[in-house]
Amino acid sequence: MALPMVTQSELIEELADRTGWSRGDVKAFLAHLSSTVEEQVGDGNRIKVAGVVIGPVVSAARKKRMGRNPQTGEEVPIKAKPASVKLKAKVVKPLKDVDLPSVRRLQSMT
Repeated sequence: MALPMVTQSELIEELADRTGWSRGDVKAFLAHLSSTVEEQVGDGNRIKVAGVVIGPVVSAARKKRMGRNPQTGEEVPIKAKPASVKLKAKVVKPLKDVDLPSVRRLQSMT
């Protein structure tokens, strides 16, 4: 079930209408916003934009251990995993408090 998506062109048009800026100014702003977010996240900083916190998260290293094959019950070694860094996004207020449409309404949109 694919829900409708606002394209970048539609977003630029909407923002231009709301702000009174030209489409070119909005497009340039979004390009600068995107590159700034990439730079900040690349430097290890978290950034909050439009109700979403984006940033790197460190996953801890795991030691080598013994596990069990659930089908046979046989013990099997599980390799150690080094620590890693992943990119995470978390929805925060006020976006978290948005009233979402009902399941029925979303299903009728597809």
